[in-house]
Amino acid sequence: MVGLRGVVRGEVVSSSRRAFVLGGGVAGMAAAFGLADRGYRVTLLESRNRCGGRAFATHDPVLGRGVDNGFHVMLGCYRAMRSLCRRLGTEDGFEQNPRLQLRYRFATGRSASLSLSGLPVPLAMPWAVARLGVSPVTRLRAMLGMGSVLVGAPASWTFADWLRRRWQRGEPDDVLWRPLCRAVMNCEPEEASARVFLATMREAFLGRAGRAALWVPKQTWGELLGAPAPRAFASAGVTLRTRARVLALERRGGSVAGLALADGERVEVGASDLVVSAMPWFALQRVLGDEAPTPFGQLRSAPIVTAYFDAGSGAPPPDEGPVVALVGARPFHFLLRTPGDETRRFALLSGGDRSFDGMSTDAVAASARQQVARYYAGVDLERAKVRVRKEQYATFVSSPDAEALRPAPGRLAGGPDNLVVCGDWTATGFPATLEGAARSSEQLLATLS
Repeated sequence: MVGLRGVVRGEVVSSSRRAFVLGGGVAGMAAAFGLADRGYRVTLLESRNRCGGRAFATHDPVLGRGVDNGFHVMLGCYRAMRSLCRRLGTEDGFEQNPRLQLRYRFATGRSASLSLSGLPVPLAMPWAVARLGVSPVTRLRAMLGMGSVLVGAPASWTFADWLRRRWQRGEPDDVLWRPLCRAVMNCEPEEASARVFLATMREAFLGRAGRAALWVPKQTWGELLGAPAPRAFASAGVTLRTRARVLALERRGGSVAGLALADGERVEVGASDLVVSAMPWFALQRVLGDEAPTPFGQLRSAPIVTAYFDAGSGAPPPDEGPVVALVGARPFHFLLRTPGDETRRFALLSGGDRSFDGMSTDAVAASARQQVARYYAGVDLERAKVRVRKEQYATFVSSPDAEALRPAPGRLAGGPDNLVVCGDWTATGFPATLEGAARSSEQLLATLS
């Protein structure tokens, strides 16, 4: 921590220099803390009434509890996101598994487990794959594929290209790779950038056992991010303004000179002040309009749809762990449970599937019931309550083409001199994950020192 003074491009920065952070999601929160540590007087402007961005919760009156807009899970290697949670005092709000354990469920009713030992992942993974309940040929091909992760892939390849060229199509794809791709990239291998996906796999699988472990939240994301933010910001000296939606950036002489807010207020921005956009790509595109200097507005979005169940007095699916991959399943891909919660409560999650576009929530709920019935014979959901949450702009599609549209965290080429950007959609080397958002702020801050 620098305290009240820091160094920016070789200059001493005192608390007289201001920074305006636009957006209170993960990237904006991490940026606000980092700027305050470097001596800036920081004001964070968030359009909603709480922080957290696209990781938030709302109270559901039917279920009688808070539910997330999407069931987000972390990996143990998410060091920047864990650092943000420590700053908020919520790192203990996760089930912190010491090693990777993932359950698979087949439509036939059969199940299998990928369970790593406490050895470093490169040593533990071959033994775990060898014990996976699939054919010997599949195990051999999967282990060869794991070794190929180290090689990477050309920038033009989709992950489906990689699967085909590395002899991973068929059962290795269905059981091992496709669930991982959906979980990390929020899209199918046919769309996903092989280079970005494999980089994430190397981050998780080339180290100690805990790096690949799943960190499943024991609380809602509203409790983990939004609720503790005001107190943590006050302690750091950050001024938090909610319900402060920025409509436009007013320019003068090549710099941002003012922020026009939705309520009619104008925030004056000085020539030496810094404006940090931590908005999603589509929101920043609207603010900049035709003056956007780079084509990031062409990024495509991918949804997350979650169906939350309360089986009531019926017979729920057996508790096979907090994360169960439904092999070959569509439109829902995972069955999830909150650690420590009652067995009757669970969720089905669909990532990146566009088949729900335009579908009513009742139809989505019916689809979820049908899928549970296909994978869990004998489960009684006749009296179950089902509530649906759709997040249409959950992530961008991290395809090979998208990499050319992602600007690096920092100043936009051709943009205002005092405007810098961060966010999971910038060129962090990661897909649109919580970790990618947090690391974008780290990379932005590195450009200021």
